[in-house]
Parts: sequence; C-alpha cells; structure tokens
Amino acid sequence: MTIRARLFDADGADTVYDILAEGLVDGDERRLVWIDVDTRSTADLEPLGRRILLSPKLIERLRDRALVPSVQQYPDRVHLSVVSLEPGTDPTVVDLVAGQDWVLTVHEGTLPAIERILDGIEGETRLGALDAGGFLAAIVESVMAGYYAVIDDLDKDIEALDEAALERRPSEDVLAAIVEMRRRIGYVRRLLAPHREAFADLERPDMALHEELGRTWPGLLARFERTMDAVDRLREALLGTYDIHMGRAGQRDSQVMKALTILSAILLPAVVLAGLMGMNFKLAFFDSAENFWVVIGAMVTLAVVILGVARAKA
Repeated sequence: MTIRARLFDADGADTVYDILAEGLVDGDERRLVWIDVDTRSTADLEPLGRRILLSPKLIERLRDRALVPSVQQYPDRVHLSVVSLEPGTDPTVVDLVAGQDWVLTVHEGTLPAIERILDGIEGETRLGALDAGGFLAAIVESVMAGYYAVIDDLDKDIEALDEAALERRPSEDVLAAIVEMRRRIGYVRRLLAPHREAFADLERPDMALHEELGRTWPGLLARFERTMDAVDRLREALLGTYDIHMGRAGQRDSQVMKALTILSAILLPAVVLAGLMGMNFKLAFFDSAENFWVVIGAMVTLAVVILGVARAKA
C-alpha cells in the first residue's frame, strides 16, 4: 500500500508527512491536506480511517469497485465516486472524500489523473488557500482531461479512416472499421454519461449545508457537459466518414457502370452488323470476299466515333 499525504500551507511551505503517525493537522482555511491511497484493501483502509475518522460505512463504500459514479453526503464530508479513463488503459474507479480542509483520494494502482496533479503542484504552496471543494474539483478536472486524451486518440483514428475511405482502392475493412469505431465511441460515452447525475447532485440546494467544504461544485457539471459534447462530435465526425465511404463506393460503382455502358455502346453496332452479315440471304454483296474488310472497317469506325462522342460528353 502507498499512502501519500501532503500539507499545502499558503503561508508557509508544502510538507510531505506520515498521515498514519501524525493524523490530520488542525483546521486552518489557509492550509489544505491531500491524502492519496492506491489500494482498496479493508486492512489498509481501516488504520487510515481511524486516523481521519472515517466511518465503517464509508470505508465499505471505498472498497467498492463498481464503475458507477455517485455522490454520498455525510454530516461533515462529501463522498464522490468518478470513473477515470486514460488512453490504452481500462477504466478505473476514483473515490474522492472532501472534509473541512482535507481531501482523500482512493484508487487502485498508479492513476495518471493523480500523477498529473502531483506533477503540476511541486512547490505550489498557494494551493493551501483552496478549500476542499476547490481541490476536489481540480482532481475531477484532471480525470476529465483523461477522457479528452481518449477523445483525441479517437479523433486521430477517425481521420485515418477518412483517408482510407478516400483511397482509390480502399480496403474492404473500412466499413467494419467504422462499425468498430462506433462501438469504441459508444463505450466511452457509456462510461462518461452517468457522471451527469452525480455532478448534478452536487448542485442540489442541500449541498449548501456543506459550506465549510467550498462551493465550486457547479463548475464540474459544466466541464462534464463540454466533455460529452466532444464525444458527441466524434459520433458526428464518424457519420461523416461513413458518408465519405458510401459516396466513394457510389462513385466507383458509377465509374464501373459508365465503363460498361461505353463498352456496350461500342460493341452494339458491331453486333448488329455481324448479325446482318450472318443472315441467310443471297445478295451480291456477299459474293466479294473483299467486303469482309469493309464490314470490319465499318465496325472499327463506328467504335471510334462512339468512343469519341463519349469522351467529348464526359
């Protein structure tokens, strides 16, 4: 188990300390404590819970790995669960508990969203001036940034599909790739959509009772809506890829039909002449062998004329 605890002091310096040995510092609006835990084992969470006064019910909720965002209020704290998604990784549940001047994050293993926060706060003592609600919102922003990275990768894949659909001889797998891309976008949307209810719950009037935690919750819902809009734009872009694919397929079919039509027009006079010359009638024209070349010449001439007219009309 790894427990990282950091004290941000707006009037002093950041401090990394042992939360299990020292517990929470005295409340001060100019100081903020962040505790990050990368395990969900009861045996590991219970000692921490005793130090920061987590109820058995809350500890049990922190052990839950269900990919379902939720909000739970307690008398002096708020528990928010979100689902983190990063490129090339499986979704991960992140639990955030905000108390007065402290925030706890619980997850399994290394989480890129948390590491981004850590990379950006080295020596940033001004974070101590944030309340717990503001810092919680910053962590959720980092989680949403992971979704944006996934969206960017999907957007690049859609651009590659556009190029494949426009190729002179596209792969037969373009349509299958479009269907697979639609499935991937739908998966991201299904992970993201349930956050709407959780973030909306944070804007309920009864959340005002937790004024000691801060009031930056509304920004979370706005951030979520922007992320959902980005996913919906991916779906629209994929529809454009499908239109390109079908349009290109229609263009190829049209070219094939055009070629067949010209070929039929060229051969039709020859077929008619051959049919006439093969009729069983006694005419003086058939008595001269040289007339065979006259007929062949007529066929070639008609073919050249028809081809020339077709090219002029193209």
